[in-house]
Amino acid sequence: MFLEKTVFLLFALMLFSLEVFAQDENSFKDTIELPFFDDFSYLSDSPSDKLWKNSGTTISRYMAKNPPSIGVLVFDCLDSLNQFYKQAYYGSVCSGDTIETLPINLDYQQNKTIFLSFALQAGGNGDMPEKQDSLCLDFYAPKEDCWVNIKQYSFSSKTEFSSQIINISEEKFLQKGFKFRFRNYFSLGSSSQKDLVSNCDFWYVDYVRLDKNRYEGDTLFSDVALTKEPIVKYGDYTLVPWKHYLEATNQEKLSYQIFYRNNDSKPRLLDSINLYLNGEKYALGSYNMPSYMDFENDNSDLNYRFTSLSDTVANIDIEVKLVSDVTSKDFPDNNYVLSKKTFYDSYAYDDGTAEAAYGLYGEGSQDGLVAVRFVSLKPDKLKGVYMYFCPVFQNAQADYFNIKVFNSLNGKPFVEIYSKNNVLVPKENPEKFVFFPFDNLVQITDTFYIGWQKLSKEIIAVGFDKNISGLDNKFYNLDGVWKQSKENGQIMIRPAFGYLTTAIEDLSKGNLRDKLQIKVYPNPAKEYFVVESDLVFSRRINIYNVFGQKVKSVFAEDSKIKISAMDLKSGMYILEIEGIEQKKKILITR
Repeated sequence: MFLEKTVFLLFALMLFSLEVFAQDENSFKDTIELPFFDDFSYLSDSPSDKLWKNSGTTISRYMAKNPPSIGVLVFDCLDSLNQFYKQAYYGSVCSGDTIETLPINLDYQQNKTIFLSFALQAGGNGDMPEKQDSLCLDFYAPKEDCWVNIKQYSFSSKTEFSSQIINISEEKFLQKGFKFRFRNYFSLGSSSQKDLVSNCDFWYVDYVRLDKNRYEGDTLFSDVALTKEPIVKYGDYTLVPWKHYLEATNQEKLSYQIFYRNNDSKPRLLDSINLYLNGEKYALGSYNMPSYMDFENDNSDLNYRFTSLSDTVANIDIEVKLVSDVTSKDFPDNNYVLSKKTFYDSYAYDDGTAEAAYGLYGEGSQDGLVAVRFVSLKPDKLKGVYMYFCPVFQNAQADYFNIKVFNSLNGKPFVEIYSKNNVLVPKENPEKFVFFPFDNLVQITDTFYIGWQKLSKEIIAVGFDKNISGLDNKFYNLDGVWKQSKENGQIMIRPAFGYLTTAIEDLSKGNLRDKLQIKVYPNPAKEYFVVESDLVFSRRINIYNVFGQKVKSVFAEDSKIKISAMDLKSGMYILEIEGIEQKKKILITR
């Protein structure tokens, strides 16, 4: 009997070992067959986990300048939580983001036609890398179990995307389990200029393609593609308060700009550009496109009015679809884009993303003023302001500032009509809009200026949108005289009108409450997760464990918030937004 138990135990252990071995063997099997291709045109802030293992890189539709297609992979000096890397310090070159592919089957011995190509740009609409900064390309040799540096791209004066192509012919790489990776190195300059150090040293990668039967000059992808999100404005504004839109005496015209490119070596015919505004189609015509050229389709006089079931908020879907002469051969994902807007309580000139930081800094800037001009479509009461703040290394920005509102005289700020003093600069979790309610409502009739006053020489790093150009609406004052800022772009400040209620409260009074959509992703999550709604709201988000204990609470001021999960243990949690009956589950894994 004892012998039988021993034999059974050994047999069970043998089966268990075989099972573990099988699992280990499966874990090393190749997950990707050729061709490998990614142009990052999907609707996500992060690269696809079906292709990549990511550490710090993001996807942007705004940062690159004249990209070959919409969406690029971004390398900078911030980690996945939008914080400066811990190894960063002044006066030194530091390692930053890393992204590597999942294992690829490259078992094509003696094949000389395997090439990796990609498009590369430095700086773009962001900060240009310095000479000591670089982007590295490495290959993984599976049998040797080691990474080999293949190329190190350093600073270049070129501002456009350049095509890169590398032949992979060495036997140690032509194996199952091959991988390649990109990683960047950045530098933060001198500690004597701390207040100048915001996110910097940008690199962008697009059109990553690995395949066989290629050659040295095969750097192009014969593709017609959208290159940016469409810009749709009402007058000069990307957003307006919905009540102002409905009640404005002088109706502004709607305008749009659509950006696309022919990446093919041959001229192409664009059969149609279709613009959809909340589902209503506008066919914008067909166009002949010479090779290697960027194009813009625009109209500043579109006769269209948005509608909504609510009298306080409107959700707006803007879609663009391209149809070319050989659409079946084009990469389809970059021929379509969906952009969402919410007209609720505020005016905006910006598109919601910051390519740089704007602020006054250094000696002589203490007590300096910045103001942005707005023209209200109707008389109303100003209740507060949204401001977008950028990260500054070691939180070297100022601690406090004053919010100021001025009336207008001769096209410049004149008399101060409101001041909210000693406002705390939000230094935790930057890269988002923060709402500052006023102590009392401020009556506005038409033209007014809103901005801030510094209280020390340190910078107030407010977001700056470089994609929305033009408009001489920015002013600064260092010596008692207002001067117009010549920087091309928009300061990310949004005046808010009405009373201190939220879109969520307005919805709870009507029949739209059940239509509110709340998404939580990625799920499962490791380092962070995002809570996103189809409406802008100001609400506290509470997180509970499976025992019903509140373990975390954050305040959201926008339709999307990124929440760190690093302080949460592995397990299931329940998310609850105060005042909303919907609950969401989130699984944290380590």
